[in-house]
Amino acid sequence: MLSIYTTYKCRTCQKEFILLTEDVDSMPKDRYLACPYCNSKRLSKGKGTDNLNECMKERVYKRVNGALKQVR
Repeated sequence: MLSIYTTYKCRTCQKEFILLTEDVDSMPKDRYLACPYCNSKRLSKGKGTDNLNECMKERVYKRVNGALKQVR
């Protein structure tokens, strides 16, 4: 079974972000992924999971007015 979410970490700014695996696989082959924070192409692929909470377990989030806010 394919994982739904895949984590990526930028090797330039050291920030992490999560993308849907289906969207990454459906990209044309002449395109590339870039960091949404610094536009660097130097990315490290993390683990793929089916549960979004597993991707976010290193940080602590709190719900504020219906939106998730990072506390730590």
